[in-house]
Amino acid sequence: MKRDFEALGNTTFDLAIIGGGIQGAATAREAALRGLKVALVEARDFASGTSSRSSKLIHGGLRYLEQLRFKLVREARQERRLLVRLAPHLARPVPFLLPIYHQDPYSPLKVRFGLTVYDLMGNLGREDRHRMLDRKSAVELMPGLRPDGLRAAALYHDSITDDARLTLENVLDAAQHGAVAVNYAEIRGLAASTRAGRKEVVAAEAEDRLTGRRLELSARFWVNAAGPWVDRVRALAPGFDGSKTVRLTKGAHLLIPPLTGRHALLAAVLSEHRVFLIVPWHNCALLGTTDTDFEGDPATVQPDRADTEYLLRAANRVLQRQLAPEDVAGGWAGVRVLAIEPGNAAGSPSANTREYRFHEDPWAANFVSICGGKLTTARALGEKLTDYVVTRLGVTASTREGQSSRSIPLPGGHTGAFEMYVHIASWDAVREYGVPLEAGEHLVRTYGSRWRKVLDPVRERRSFAEPLPGAPALLAAEVEFAIEHEMAVNAEDFLLRRSGLSWTACTVPEAAPAVVEIFARRFGWSVERRQVALEAFSRSACSGTLRAPV
Repeated sequence: MKRDFEALGNTTFDLAIIGGGIQGAATAREAALRGLKVALVEARDFASGTSSRSSKLIHGGLRYLEQLRFKLVREARQERRLLVRLAPHLARPVPFLLPIYHQDPYSPLKVRFGLTVYDLMGNLGREDRHRMLDRKSAVELMPGLRPDGLRAAALYHDSITDDARLTLENVLDAAQHGAVAVNYAEIRGLAASTRAGRKEVVAAEAEDRLTGRRLELSARFWVNAAGPWVDRVRALAPGFDGSKTVRLTKGAHLLIPPLTGRHALLAAVLSEHRVFLIVPWHNCALLGTTDTDFEGDPATVQPDRADTEYLLRAANRVLQRQLAPEDVAGGWAGVRVLAIEPGNAAGSPSANTREYRFHEDPWAANFVSICGGKLTTARALGEKLTDYVVTRLGVTASTREGQSSRSIPLPGGHTGAFEMYVHIASWDAVREYGVPLEAGEHLVRTYGSRWRKVLDPVRERRSFAEPLPGAPALLAAEVEFAIEHEMAVNAEDFLLRRSGLSWTACTVPEAAPAVVEIFARRFGWSVERRQVALEAFSRSACSGTLRAPV
């Protein structure tokens, strides 16, 4: 996948999508698979907003059952099952322990009933079904759990993902099927015209944020998938009335020691009608999440002292070992985009629907804005939105009967039984390319069936097989691959959104200078430009490092 800003001005596209997060990427992939001419533009890097700042889960949302949002849970559970087949390297099942204490707002009977419904809405088979545990069995399974007041527990399954790479693989596949995808391309304005008595968007001014070059992007239909910036993009259209379509809330996460072992943990927050979770993530665990209204710039959101105190207090209620601010190795925050519910504008953010809707404004008949949605249901959203777009465009039946994201694996998804594939392919990497086993396994888990494409240049340049300082599983070959084939243009793009490290990159600061040097060599950076890149990565990756309240 090569970056080609000029290609945006070479034709009139069937569909232009503004926003390269998971919703825009999934829609671009679906539309490209069906034969539409698609443009996807992202003002920053792909997945640099909410889509790399989630809880890393592919899940049905157990708590949504209590809110009677059965449609949402069913769709999400079915999408989880589908994603395990289409991208097994990006949807790894993980067991969750749900402890039930005497003061908790739910009983063992209520939990058993809820998880039975959860299973019926879509699981992966017998091993994926829930089971109830008594107090003794729960503590044996998770020794770090506080036994005092524990009544029982439940064991159930959801899946974890690398949200940024999930987004990126959707972009890669869209591009492979003909879409023009460009990061660091910002829409500065929208031009409208009246056709058959209706106002329609006909063109947009796009700016290359790397060079300052501007051009006109033309399309027959437009999708606004700008996430937390969705209303700002709507405001670019002539006739905008100042209305809001989404509510923004902040979700903070912390990196803590892996106190729950290979199991994830879901438990109640007694002060609110909410839950928190601890999920194993690389050599750490992520602790999340908060849910508070957010009014600032989504590009600057980060955990603060109140977030840290809230999450540590919630976790310490159920953990034997008490966490302190000094245990926090880093963190991140994202901005959730929730569709505004009439009559609930002042209600609890956690009670706001997580379902998505498509909004159309009367001053732009061919312009749809995506409001809300979950990481898990992005593929289904893209499928439904593309159905609507092809109907509006009057696409012929032969195009409608093309390929679908429901049946075509993502680029790295051609693995079969994944854990067996990891075992065999990791040793193949050792034998064929001479890389350490730890690096081989990291490559296979990160890139799935594409791992050989990352390592093939090692045959010509052995230096590409060298591990990066402080990160023995991370190879120079991955940096080169990200630049050459995944449109990475700076160190942050690679470390946070392509390396598989995600936000744990802040725990290996020694790797950053080596990554910057590779980019500097490829792009001819000056000493000053190198320093700017290092500082930018530090601000982004280490902003959540709150080792003491401030």
